[in-house]
Amino acid sequence: MELVDEVNKLRNYFDRIDSVRENLVKRSRDFLQLCRRVVHGCVKGDNVDALVMSLENMYRELVETVRNVPELLYSGLFYSIASEYVEAMELYSIIKNRELLGIERLDVHPIPFVLGLADLIGELKRVSLEYVRLERYREAMEFMEIAENIYDALSSLSYTDAVIPGFRRKIDVYRKVIDDWKELMIDLMSRYELKNIIRRNV
Repeated sequence: MELVDEVNKLRNYFDRIDSVRENLVKRSRDFLQLCRRVVHGCVKGDNVDALVMSLENMYRELVETVRNVPELLYSGLFYSIASEYVEAMELYSIIKNRELLGIERLDVHPIPFVLGLADLIGELKRVSLEYVRLERYREAMEFMEIAENIYDALSSLSYTDAVIPGFRRKIDVYRKVIDDWKELMIDLMSRYELKNIIRRNV
């Protein structure tokens, strides 16, 4: 065996991975920006149907880019991209239809799916607070309850970072987010109901 020949074969192997990785990084910038636009539009109550269609198409294209390169398909880089996709698509689905799409519908790996669901809790809080600003407290409470249900389901997954990288830290953070959010909503709802009682008795 000639070591030089072996190294050349390895170079070709790694060159292919590196080329696909560079392409993925470049294309992911526009994709992640579109994810952010969908999330922002959802929070503000805008119509994002057209953006969501574009997002789905872009995601399918990115998957095809790495489908035959498992070193990237199952990498932290692609998991990060996919988790942002999960977050945006699930937020859209909850606001539009009050339901989650699920892992098969989104065509994502289980790891970015659960990471995206965890981060969805933070975006649901933003939606809820937007409804608070509009004094639509019942809807604000509804989104808090959806977020709490997601948290309760995810918190049953008791795996280390070796299995789901970064997951336990997210769950710990969002436990505090849920608790603070619930306290705020209970206080706001109490004030709202008290104000209505006073109005009725004036």
